[in-house]
Parts: sequence; C-alpha cells; structure tokens
Amino acid sequence: MDFWHIVGDITILLSMAVVLGIIAEKLGFSGVVGYLLAGTIVGPGMLNWIASDEETIRSIAEIGVALLLFTIGLEVNGHRLKQLMGRGMFIGVLQVILTGAFGFFIAKLFGAPMKASIIVGAMVALSSTAVVTRVLQDRSELDAPHGRLAFGILLIQDLAIVPLMLVVVFIQESTEASDVISQIGVASTELMTLVVIVFLVGVLLLPRLFGAALIRRSTEFPVILGIVTCLSAMWLANKLNLSPALGAFIAGLILAGSPFATQVRGDMAPLKYIFLTLFFATTGMLANLPWLIESYHMLWAIAVVGGIVIGKTIVIWFISMLWKQPRRVSIAAGLCLAQIGEFSFVIGAEAMDAKLLSDDLFQLMISSSLITLLLSPLLISKSRPIAKCIDNLLGGDQHPLSGESGEALADHVVVIGYGVAGRNVVKDLLETGQQVLVIDMSPSGVKEARESGAFSVLGNAQRRDVLEHAGIRKAKLVVTTLPDHRASSQTIQQIKSIAESVPIVARARYSIYSKNLSLAGAEVVVDEEVCVGHALARETLEQLGM
Repeated sequence: MDFWHIVGDITILLSMAVVLGIIAEKLGFSGVVGYLLAGTIVGPGMLNWIASDEETIRSIAEIGVALLLFTIGLEVNGHRLKQLMGRGMFIGVLQVILTGAFGFFIAKLFGAPMKASIIVGAMVALSSTAVVTRVLQDRSELDAPHGRLAFGILLIQDLAIVPLMLVVVFIQESTEASDVISQIGVASTELMTLVVIVFLVGVLLLPRLFGAALIRRSTEFPVILGIVTCLSAMWLANKLNLSPALGAFIAGLILAGSPFATQVRGDMAPLKYIFLTLFFATTGMLANLPWLIESYHMLWAIAVVGGIVIGKTIVIWFISMLWKQPRRVSIAAGLCLAQIGEFSFVIGAEAMDAKLLSDDLFQLMISSSLITLLLSPLLISKSRPIAKCIDNLLGGDQHPLSGESGEALADHVVVIGYGVAGRNVVKDLLETGQQVLVIDMSPSGVKEARESGAFSVLGNAQRRDVLEHAGIRKAKLVVTTLPDHRASSQTIQQIKSIAESVPIVARARYSIYSKNLSLAGAEVVVDEEVCVGHALARETLEQLGM
C-alpha cells in the first residue's frame, strides 16, 4: 500500500472523528462516541472510504493507547501505585476469572462450541482501558474512590492480556500439559524481564540523562527523551510478546520521579490525543452494520449488551464488597467497567484467524462490544448517581433526623461547616462509605447535609455541649472548613480540650494564618492560597497546551 494512501486514509478518519466528536460533545456525550461512530461510518460496513489495510492503521493507532498509559504512569507515584495494586489486585484477578467464567457458561448455554465459549469468556473479561481512563480523566474522577478502584482493576486486566492470549494459542493446538506449563513460565519470565530492564534503565541511566546540565537547560530534550523512553519500552514489550501499552505504562512509572515528568506529560499531550482519536476511529471500523440489521441480529446484540452491562457490574460490585469496598464505590466502579475492551478485539481477531469463532459469533461480539463502548461514556458519567440510587434502595441512606444526638456514633468523621468546601468534603467521604456528621449553624445547611446522606447537628462548634452532642470523643477525624481563622482556632482548641487524640484537618483561608491553626492543634492545615496557586498554574499550562 502506497504511503500517501495511508496518510490520506488517516486524514479522512481524523477529520470525520473531529466533526462527529464536536457534535457528540454538543449533544452532551463524550467525544469518544463521535470517534467510534466516525470509524463506523467511513469503514467497510457503510461508506467504505478507507482503502488502506486496516491492520496497518490499527498498528499506528495503538500508539495512542500506549501514550495514554504512559502519561498516566507519569502521574502515578510509588505510594499511589501500591495503594491501587493493594486494593485492586485481588478484585481484578477475581473479576477476570469470574467474568470470564460467566461469559463461558452463557455462551455454552446458547449452544456455542467449547473452544468458542472459552474465547467469548476471554473477550468478556476485559474492559476498555482507553475509554474508561479517558472519560475519567476528562471528568477529573480518576482520583475519585470509584475511579481509583476501576483503574486498579484495569491494570490487572492489562496484565491478564498475556495469559488470555496464551489461552487462544493453547486451545487452537493440541497442547500437552508440559507445554502449557512451559509457555506460562516463558510468559512470566518475559514479563519479569521487561520490568527489570525498564527499571534498571530508569534507575541507572535516565536520572543521569535528565540530570545533565545540557538537558536541564533545554526545553525540547526532556520531551524527546521521554518519547524515546516510551517507544523503547513499547518495542521491548512487543519483542517479549507482551502488551506494548503495558510497557509504556511501566516506563511512565519509572519517569514519574523525574523533575521533568510534568513537562514531558504536557508536551506529549497533543501526540497522545491524535493517536488515541485514531485508535477509537479504527475500532469503530470493525462494525458491520448491514450484518447487524439482518434477521434477529440486532435483538441478539441488545441481549448481549444487557448481559455484559448488568453482569459485569454485579460481578465487580460483589467482589469489591467482599474486599470491604463501600457499596456505592463498588457499584460505580462496576458501571465504569461495564463494557468489552479494545484488547478483546485483538483476542477475537486472533481466534477468528484460527477458525475458533464463526463469522456470525465474531460479528455479534464485535457489534456488542462497540455498542457497550458507545454506552460507556454515559454509564461512567452517571455511575455516581446510579450507585447512590441503588444504595438508597438497598437501605444505605438511613440516617437520623437533624438535631438528633450523634453520641451513639463511633468511628465517624465530623465536618464543621457546610459551605462550598464542606459540601465537597462530605460528598467524597460519603462516596467512600464513611459515616459523616456535619455541624453547621444554618438550619438550611443542616437540612441539606441530612438530605445528602450525612448525620447533622445544628449549633456552634465552639461550644462544648455541641461537640459532645456530635460524639466528638468517638470520632476518628475532624475536618473544619470554617473560613474565619479565629473561629477555626477556637473550635480546634475546644476539640482538643475534649478529645486530645482526635486528628484535625483545618482549612486556612490565607497563608498567614496557617501557623496559627497548627499551633491551635490542627495536625493538617490546607492552605487555600497554595491550593489556588497550584490550580491556576495547572489551568494556565493547560490553556497553553502544556
């Protein structure tokens, strides 16, 4: 295929993706929906405007997923990764196993052959790293409780691609048990090799390069080194028969400790968005609309989509709750992951080439996958309200009326003040399943706090009897959001006189009063001016395209 034909086809895909992406945004959907539809429209199932080999464009487009995971890796420090993996590892492993088993048994129930049922289970087990992380990033929810849980599970799913691809190889050949064990050992060795090589390069070589005086003075060299690191890790992962996106993520983790991580992440953003948009468009090209509208295919696809959305949500919900995750967070994370991911297409295509899937079953899975991807931005955006509604229906919103004593509570969080800052603190605490009690002097604030799902007490938090009424002795944390530093200091001193060991997080309206709040007894002081400065800097860099 002529190089300029490929360039022309990529231009067509990106142009249509931009147009439909803008329309989707105007209609209140994510741009990802527009990108997927663009590929469907110009693809072989409809207009057939793309003459290039689909695999060529898809290989180029996969760089987008890798760059996305690379930039996410740059934002993940060691402590956060430990938290993610600690919370998500067992949930992720169980999710892959149980969801895969669910897909297998449903396929067998409807008469699919054994090998085809195994492939269906493998495809259903994976969710879309590209769609979920993109939408959560756009909504600033990647650090929300359900976002962290979903991302941790996605990391495990990306690791699961290797054994799932091995499953395809195993079932298309009569493989002896010893060969299976041997291949699993080889795959494990390859993964460890990738981690060790990237880690050693990141520890021994990259700090020296990024620390060189010439590099520090340059604006472009750090970015070039970052891209080279990302592409090298992708190439190495591919050579080791691993996911290039996984290699890119590991490289991002290594560079996360570099002082140039922010610059690299900002300067790579345009490349990431271009390739990621191309990836979604080429994914949309897989849809065969004429097949979908034939006979009862549409009804079958709708049934499969319903099974995937409901089944995966329920599986993740119950597994997460087994590991003591709050119900709202578990349901929201399940809704975020209720789709078939882009790497499932790779498994499906491999199985199709090996004659393990019939054409009808392949098209059914691909069509259903694309429909779930189209629904995903909507499900992710509504995951919190849906989770709250289900939680309330199951009795998760039973709280006492305003003014009732909070002395019966224990191990709860007391939030003092229910203004803008207080509302945001309460909202995030409730979503993690914490018991929250709000103290506010406004009857309307107390009523609103109660309606949001928190306990509430009407009164002045500087008074000892009000604090006793709120069960301050049994609280595990106090957050004071009062803007007046004098009132805040006096409240902190009163709290410490009653319950000296209770940790306090305090809001400082101005930097000059931060020390006063610390001296009053607050363990953590959040400086409003510092936070605003960071937010302004971040928005400024974003406006500059950095």
